[in-house]
Amino acid sequence: MYQESITKIVFMGAPSTGKTTTATALAEHFKTELVLEYGRTYWEQNQIDRLLSQEQLLHIAEEQIRLEDKALMEANKYLFVDTNALTTWHFAQDYYGCALPELDKLADESKERFDLVFLCGDEIPFEDTWERSGEVKRKAFQIFIEKELIRRGIPYTKLTGSVESRVQKVIDELDHIELGRCGS
Repeated sequence: MYQESITKIVFMGAPSTGKTTTATALAEHFKTELVLEYGRTYWEQNQIDRLLSQEQLLHIAEEQIRLEDKALMEANKYLFVDTNALTTWHFAQDYYGCALPELDKLADESKERFDLVFLCGDEIPFEDTWERSGEVKRKAFQIFIEKELIRRGIPYTKLTGSVESRVQKVIDELDHIELGRCGS
């Protein structure tokens, strides 16, 4: 029952759009749990020629969900999550043009797992590190993710500007929601 009172918040966007930085700052601000992107760590340790298999992508989505469920038990009012199964599904689409049926299902279910979805804008400077696919790929990913959110009917709020302004926008939105709960 306690877990149902936790507001689950996910940050989406292409690589290098500030998801991790924003989610981390908010978890620290609210003194609650953060679930980092499991897929990034897994990819860094297991990729071969910059690719993962379909089975590995499914494993990433399953483990991300397991970590979310575990963190939910310790969360304090909010749970901040850096990406979700829909993002992993997108990588399967990018690599192979399709995903395993089990990953399709997890991507579909991601719509119901989160109370709030924030799409981090790609206007911040691209941080080019060895595990990223480049700024051109970031633009294509960003367009795909936003179109997919719209296609799936997933409501989202765009976060743009500096990390500080993004964090403040989320805080303001959570305060507004909280005021609405108290006023009803």
